This record gives sequence, C-alpha cells and structure tokens, in this order.
Amino acid sequence: MKILNYLLRPYIVIRELQKENKNMKAEILELKEENDSLWDMLDEIKKADEEAMTYQSLLGAQAIGDA
Repeated sequence: MKILNYLLRPYIVIRELQKENKNMKAEILELKEENDSLWDMLDEIKKADEEAMTYQSLLGAQAIGDA
C-alpha cells in the first residue's frame, strides 16, 4: 500500500496544483476587471477636474465691455 501511495503521489500533487492554478487564474481575471474599472474612474475624475477648472475660470472672468 505504501508503494501505491508513493506512485500516486505525483498525480495527487498535480491535481492540487491544477486546482490552485485555476483559482489563481479566476482571481487574476477579477483583479484585471477591477483594475480596468479603477482606471476608468480615474479618467472620469481627471475629466471632472478639468471641467471644474474651466468652470472656475469662467466664474472668475469679468466682462471687457458692454455688448
């Protein structure tokens, strides 16, 4: 029986590693999606900041003359 366990041990280890690899791949996909989402949020924040600066500069502008 010990010899049989010794011979089957590599297959058991391989199966465990395959399961772990599959789980890690799924986690990597989730992290990539989250990362992409965060980059999109950063782009939106930058755009909102630019719009706010433009609006702020418009509020501070004074009319040169009457139309």
